Amino acid sequence: MSGYPLGMSTLILLDGHSIAYRAFYALPVDLSTTSGQVTNAVYGFTSMLIKLLGDHDPDGLAVAWDVAKPTFRSERFPEYKAQRESAPDLFRSQLPLIREVLDSMGIAQIQQPGFEADDVIATAVKSITGLGWQVLVVTGDRDSFQLVSPEVKVIYTRRGITDTVMVDPDWVMGKYGIRPDQYREYAALRGDTSDNLPGVPGVGEKTATRLLSSYHTIEGVYDHLEQLPERLRNSLTDHRDRVLLNRDLMGLVDDLDLKIEEDLIRRDDPDWPAIKEVFDRLEFSTLWKRLADQEGFSSPSEEDTVEVEVREVSSKTEAGRLLSDKGQVLEPIHESERLIGLMILPSHRSGGEPTTAFYVPSDLFEPLRPGLADPQIPYSAYKSKELVQELDRLGYRLEGLAFDAELSGYIIGPAGRSEQLEDLIYRFLKYSLEANRKPEASERQAAFDFSEGPDLEMAGQRAVAIGRLKKVMEKQLKERNQQALLKDMEYPLTTVLARMEQHGIGVDREYLQEMDAELRSDLADYEARIYDQTGGVRFNIKSSQQLGKILFGELGLPVVKKTARGTPSTDASVLNKLKDSHPLVDLILRYREVEKLRSTYVQGYLPLIGPDRRIHARFNQTGAATGRLSSDRPNLQNIPVRSELGRTIRRAFIAEEGFRFVVADYSQIELRILAHLSKDPGLLEAFGAGEDIHTATAARVFGIAPDSVTTETRRKAKAINFGLLYGMEAYGLSERLKIGKDEARHHMDTYFQQFPLVRTYLNQVVEEARRVGYTTTLFGRRRYLPELLSGNWRTRQMAERMALNAPVQGSAADIIKMAMIELDRLLPSDEARMLLQIHDELVFEVRESAVEETIRLVREKMEGVVDLDVELTVDVGVGSDLAAVKG
Repeated sequence: MSGYPLGMSTLILLDGHSIAYRAFYALPVDLSTTSGQVTNAVYGFTSMLIKLLGDHDPDGLAVAWDVAKPTFRSERFPEYKAQRESAPDLFRSQLPLIREVLDSMGIAQIQQPGFEADDVIATAVKSITGLGWQVLVVTGDRDSFQLVSPEVKVIYTRRGITDTVMVDPDWVMGKYGIRPDQYREYAALRGDTSDNLPGVPGVGEKTATRLLSSYHTIEGVYDHLEQLPERLRNSLTDHRDRVLLNRDLMGLVDDLDLKIEEDLIRRDDPDWPAIKEVFDRLEFSTLWKRLADQEGFSSPSEEDTVEVEVREVSSKTEAGRLLSDKGQVLEPIHESERLIGLMILPSHRSGGEPTTAFYVPSDLFEPLRPGLADPQIPYSAYKSKELVQELDRLGYRLEGLAFDAELSGYIIGPAGRSEQLEDLIYRFLKYSLEANRKPEASERQAAFDFSEGPDLEMAGQRAVAIGRLKKVMEKQLKERNQQALLKDMEYPLTTVLARMEQHGIGVDREYLQEMDAELRSDLADYEARIYDQTGGVRFNIKSSQQLGKILFGELGLPVVKKTARGTPSTDASVLNKLKDSHPLVDLILRYREVEKLRSTYVQGYLPLIGPDRRIHARFNQTGAATGRLSSDRPNLQNIPVRSELGRTIRRAFIAEEGFRFVVADYSQIELRILAHLSKDPGLLEAFGAGEDIHTATAARVFGIAPDSVTTETRRKAKAINFGLLYGMEAYGLSERLKIGKDEARHHMDTYFQQFPLVRTYLNQVVEEARRVGYTTTLFGRRRYLPELLSGNWRTRQMAERMALNAPVQGSAADIIKMAMIELDRLLPSDEARMLLQIHDELVFEVRESAVEETIRLVREKMEGVVDLDVELTVDVGVGSDLAAVKG
């Protein structure tokens, strides 16, 4: 609560721009609606507003805004805030949306041309405290500290929108050693870099506090200059005009011509339909639920009300009649993370009318077996891959996926993450599951009383919601022409991935344990050698801060770059530049490599080896915005390969006795896709002639014959090929190749002279994405990039790099998914099984007698899965462990 006496009215005054700006930079800019409208600032602002309402339950609320016009301060001092960059377009575009939220909630908004929000707040504080109110000012501007009094407190946002502190007179005294009414004088002496107001040289925080403690005001300080040390006296004398100007500019104007009356700021009963309309449009499902629950509003509209009747099936005969070729929703029922039953909603009957869902306990699953395994009996679900696996563990096969709510939401608006069913329901259906719960079910849930068994009523609600989502989401998918992406690619892939996870991959536990001991010994050796280099001075080698003190303090090595906090960086790029400067640096790099291998891989893998001596990693379809798969528990897509130490990790992955690993890798698939998309004759000719593209590029860029291309020259050409595809500029290329920036720019210019349509294509991709808000792969997968319209150069440049790469990388991801589906269908399961997908590479475990035939089939299907202007080629290797795989 606010901490004010009971019975006194409380007003919360927010500095609108301050809070919105902090919200913008606190939350990611990929927080957007399905239409592509960025909402991170609106979301953060609204979230903080709801929290303030809940924490303090104010009687009144108002938001003060800056006006986009010159203020009296900038007219008196043109340099005032001149160092600040203009607000990004992505931020400015959200301000009208924040105002809409405030209007819908009936919150007063006040502003005055020529003055800042601080001045509006100061005027409001003076007016409303005169009427007997207490005030809480919410801002990230320290100038507001001068308003603090027994009646006025400041909720100061130190960082972001959640790290706040309550500022009262005692806090100001404890922090600065002054009274709040002295803060203006204090800041005038010290200066304020955020407002571009320089202070008095030699006067920092401690000196300013000491001066005001002794002399109380600026006039008092200047009246007693003779009592101060000469250097300080001279500095104050020389900068007297600056100090007085600072005080004038930092002072808040509290007598603006504004009528701040109680009727304006007092909270009225919320207009819930208006609030819901705005929150729905912004897709703020979680915030709506927070606000409605907090304020006691939980009644869904009549059309959203879902009355579910749940019937528990008690006989196998009844269970056998449930599955229909018209379709049904399958919702798993768990107890202690174990599948104990299915909620079945036949024929997607949903809507406002009563709906019946059937609970089938797992001991009555047997009559369901034929229907579950029949691909002609369609089902809908949320997270179908997990459902397939859970039923498989009970001995049941599940086919016939017609709709997956999670995957559909991902295709409609990929954000590189999975959405919870509750979020999808609110995003697409605009209601909350909790709002539909029967009172007795809600009470049981609130009391955490599950003695009566699982929450069947909620499972029925979820099943109905999935049926409704199918109707709404399939309409959107049809409008976007993305049905085939799901039905022909993502849906069939779920069962492929489920089988891959079930197979797992063999791991030599004893080998890893021996390796762990060896790596521990290596680390101890490196540690001793490191301390020899420091003359016995011991420090935490894993601490960047302590390492920085040794490298840049004790050894005096040059600081290459600094972290965001202003400390010298010790990351790998810095150490690689410094490794010839002192033997310690190379030892640190070697120590880090060994430590990462041990902690990430050896110690990361060992606990995950199952009783079958295999690791069963998880593959995620919704983990990347480009459409790529991701892997976790553990991540088997980042098994190290480049260093010799990394290859020792690969030796731990072993094929079952009597089997061999077959590894098939698309050769330069992204550059082949680039050739197809750009139609550049140089690229098409090189690939058509079967040339190595990096050798061909080196010959063209460096003006030499192909047979004169050396390994080093080819390496440079490879860096150019992939660097340009990923949006690398001259500086990045110069760093990568360790050449001058001008030379790097020359190589880039030459490349585009040799392959001119590549530049045309890359420019067109960015411009089209900026126009429509997204990129598209060959198969219709979209990546939304609202950051392309950002006013912040860095944000916009990053989005442009994403736009350049997304169509190519996404198309490559789609192609290998199609190949996986085809190969899973064709490969005999007792002879060959697909184990891993590592982006452009597939790993199979194949019976020794079937290796040759499997290689033929894998190469045929992977190379022929799609018809491009250039042929796809696949490199295949065979080995008994992953390190031994050779072509």
